[in-house]
Amino acid sequence: MKKRNVIMLTLAILLIGLVLFATFRTTLLDPLGFRVKHAMGITSTADTTNEPIVFIHGYDGSNWTFFTTTVRYSASDFATRSLKLLVRENGDIDVSGVYDKAMRRPMIRVNFENPRSIIPNNAAWFANAMDKLKKEYDIEKVDIVAHSYGGLTFVNFLQKYNYQSDSYPKVDTFTAIGTPFNGSAVSSDGETPYDLTATGPKKESAYFREMMKRKTKIPNDLPVLNIVGDLKDGSRSDGPVAVDSAKSAAFIFNRNDYQEVLFTGRFAQHSWLHANIGVDREIKQFIENHP
Repeated sequence: MKKRNVIMLTLAILLIGLVLFATFRTTLLDPLGFRVKHAMGITSTADTTNEPIVFIHGYDGSNWTFFTTTVRYSASDFATRSLKLLVRENGDIDVSGVYDKAMRRPMIRVNFENPRSIIPNNAAWFANAMDKLKKEYDIEKVDIVAHSYGGLTFVNFLQKYNYQSDSYPKVDTFTAIGTPFNGSAVSSDGETPYDLTATGPKKESAYFREMMKRKTKIPNDLPVLNIVGDLKDGSRSDGPVAVDSAKSAAFIFNRNDYQEVLFTGRFAQHSWLHANIGVDREIKQFIENHP
C-alpha cells in the first residue's frame, strides 16, 4: 500500500512538472535558447510577421506593471519575453534580456528611472528608447501597448518626435489601457466638468488641448484600441480615471481606425486592467488583426 502511494505521488509530481513545463516553456526556455544562440554566435532568420510589442508603464509604474502580461502571453505562445530598457533621467539606457529577430513577437518593456516625471520628459526618454531599438537592434516596426499615463507619453512622443521621422521604428498599432486622455477628475456620482458631449468634452484639460492642437501629427492610418474600465460603483470610472476621460480619445484619433472596449466590474479597476485576461484577449486579437 505504501509503495503504491509513493508511485501515485511520483506520477502526480511528474504530471504537475509536465503541466508547468508546457505552461512556461516560452517564458523560461525560449529566451534562454536565444541567449545560448547569441553566445555561440548563431544568427537567426528574421520573421517579418513577428514584430515586437513595446510596453510603456504609467505614472508611478515599474517593470512589474506588465510583468504578468508578458508571462501570460509567453505561456500562450503568443509572444516571447525579450528586452527590458530602463531609461535614466539623464537619457542613458540600461538594457537587459535578449532580442532575436526569430523570436515570436518579442515583448520589450520600456521603464523610466523616474516614474513620476511629467509627460514631456517621459516622451523624450521614450524617444531615446525607440531610437536605440531602431539603431542598435534594427527594429523597423512595433506595436505599442501603454497603461494609464503611458498612453499620454506615447501620444506626446508621436506628436513631437515621430512625425514624418525615420529615426524610430514605425508604429503599426497603439493600445491604450485606462489612459486619462482628458484629465483625472472623478466624482462619486459619476459627473465631472470634463464629461463628454456629442461634439467633445464639456471642458478640456491642458494635455487634451495640446493633443488636439497637434492632431494632424498623428498618422491618419494608425489603428488604435482603447481599453476603458468602469467599476460600476456609481463613479463611472476605473477608480483614478473617469470613463469619459478615457473615451475622449475618440476625438483625438481617426475614427475609421479607432475602436473602444469597455470592461466593467471589480476587475475593471485601473490597476487590474492590465492584469485582466479579457484585456489580454482583446489586445491579442487586435494585434493579430493588424499584421
